[in-house]
Amino acid sequence: MKHIVGFSGGIDSQACARWVLNRYPVEDVILVNSNAGGNEHPLTTTFVAEYSAKVHPVVLVIPRVKDIDDRPGVMAAMNLDPEEELTFVLLARIYKRFPSKMAQFCTERLKIHPTLRWVRENLQDEEYVRYAGVRRDESQKRRDTPFEVWDDLFNCYALHPIADWTKQMSFDYIRQYGEPINALYSLGFERVGCAPCINSNKQDIKRWADRFPEMIDKIREWENQANRTFFRPMIPGMKIRISPTGKLDAFNWIDEVVEWSRTDHGGYQFNILSGLERPSCESKFGLCE
Repeated sequence: MKHIVGFSGGIDSQACARWVLNRYPVEDVILVNSNAGGNEHPLTTTFVAEYSAKVHPVVLVIPRVKDIDDRPGVMAAMNLDPEEELTFVLLARIYKRFPSKMAQFCTERLKIHPTLRWVRENLQDEEYVRYAGVRRDESQKRRDTPFEVWDDLFNCYALHPIADWTKQMSFDYIRQYGEPINALYSLGFERVGCAPCINSNKQDIKRWADRFPEMIDKIREWENQANRTFFRPMIPGMKIRISPTGKLDAFNWIDEVVEWSRTDHGGYQFNILSGLERPSCESKFGLCE
């Protein structure tokens, strides 16, 4: 029996991986990292590589256009090469929009389906179960996450062993074993799988702009290429404008979002402390101790 764990480089996937490694022979545990279409920060890709070298091997999977629809001829009919690497911006151009909280197809197309393709290609004659580091307190959508459920897509059981954990518990669990932790967490980031994530909160957006402005430059370029906004309207606190035709204009281009991230609650008053240099470590999970 093979035990497949999705490994994003985030603390919850790492805690899930350690939970599995503690219970099954290491040769039967397969950690799979499907990249986020080029939307990771270099610190995350470096962390995954170091973890793979020092803790447990991580299989790297590259998303392909065919992971959107692998039926023969479908992608070719859209003038797309099925074998082309599926980047985040190409995904947005194909869907004519960037993903959002209500339509998070990035996870499906850049993570789940590429992993499914790898499993079909490499584990045809093997029995396996799949694990994901999903926690119930992450969101309303995940509040009823079961510990075990049948996964029709992978045709196997899917287990969520840390479903009732808190994020702090994931950090504490990993620190017991002395494993390295993604350096982005010590810089205060809440989400590290993407840089930035479409679900980033106000503080994370400000951190990306302050610490890694090149990530904002990347999103600006993607918005220009796709002619779509990366963050869906409306971000709380931003003003709704009236277009010349009388329609509400709620487009939040990345530079407007960054400007909003530097304001106090309500989105109107600039925070005079926002320009101060950030400390070298600002984790709220005890990583600075």
